[in-house]
Amino acid sequence: MLIAADAPGGVRSVTLPTGRLDVTVHDARWPIDMLCAFAARENPKRGFLVVSRVLGRHLPAAPSIMRRSVRDLAVQISIDLPGPVMVIGLAETAICLGQMLHEEWRAQSKRDDVGYIHSTRQRIDAPMLCRFEEPHSHASAHLVYRPQIVGMDAPRTLIVVDDEISTGTTLRNLTEALVQQWPSVERIVVATLTDWSTGSGWQDRMPRPTEIVSLLSGRLDWTPGAMRTSDPVFEAQAGSLGSMADHMNYGRLGLYEPADVPPATPIPGGTRRLRIIGTGEFTYLPFRLAERLEAEGRDVVVQATSRSPARLGAAMATKLQFNDNYETGVANYLYNADPTDGRENWICHETPGGSVDPALVEALAAKVLEWQR
Repeated sequence: MLIAADAPGGVRSVTLPTGRLDVTVHDARWPIDMLCAFAARENPKRGFLVVSRVLGRHLPAAPSIMRRSVRDLAVQISIDLPGPVMVIGLAETAICLGQMLHEEWRAQSKRDDVGYIHSTRQRIDAPMLCRFEEPHSHASAHLVYRPQIVGMDAPRTLIVVDDEISTGTTLRNLTEALVQQWPSVERIVVATLTDWSTGSGWQDRMPRPTEIVSLLSGRLDWTPGAMRTSDPVFEAQAGSLGSMADHMNYGRLGLYEPADVPPATPIPGGTRRLRIIGTGEFTYLPFRLAERLEAEGRDVVVQATSRSPARLGAAMATKLQFNDNYETGVANYLYNADPTDGRENWICHETPGGSVDPALVEALAAKVLEWQR
């Protein structure tokens, strides 16, 4: 990846194997280099990937930095929104982010009429609220289950949380599906780490009046280059939904209070330098564990496995590929987790015992923590 010095107009050019990305920052509460980097995607629908430095997914992040970024995001949201308020995190990247924002905004607003739910790509035995599409993703289908929260059957405000916005199409698809089920909604707030939709006007086409809060706003202009030919077998498998016969409600069925469930597997002792790895949609509780260990004085970073296929290079220094522990048959990846960096690795999961691919465990010489189901 080549990033040119800022031009007089504030444009950076990022050269990727799949094309060129011109990045313009219009407003920033956090500097761009603290918030994100960029990489090439293995996806003909979109050849680039915004790689967050504060999300704890593709790049290792300290829990304290993750917490501070969400606190700075939450403080921008009015505490006087019409209630009840439902906070919604988008799978998979914004599940932890959404739950952290729910936690922070509840504390800041001192309100108790605020629920949280996240979209999912897992089928469970529960009533469905709606389904929507994320067009640029390999796994385009999202499911939202009807929240099992007393008093949240008619929210008046939605706070939708995603790690970044580009075209706003996914957000429109989600909110249109939700408003059909919840006509009581009066206002929508979109909270995102980086908003690349400046000037596009997508919020004017939302089903209810919408405002956006972010840590950075700007614009991405993409010039495609040579893309690899799409693999039909991969494309057919990539969108597969999982099925969970045995699960606990960590957010798929809605929560009032932030979840804080200890692992069923005892927490090991050992080194003070740790990497806590969430798996797929199971990221918030691993983050909470890492935050606790950091508070005890340990050097801890957070990361998570992903369904998103990216190319090595640019922001992706290392890449591990392995089987999905949700047993969808979809390849999973872990980026930038260097097994030689001296950190002890703990892999956290909500799926049945033995579901984490032994190849991943062996590659990282990892300990595996299984949560209650």
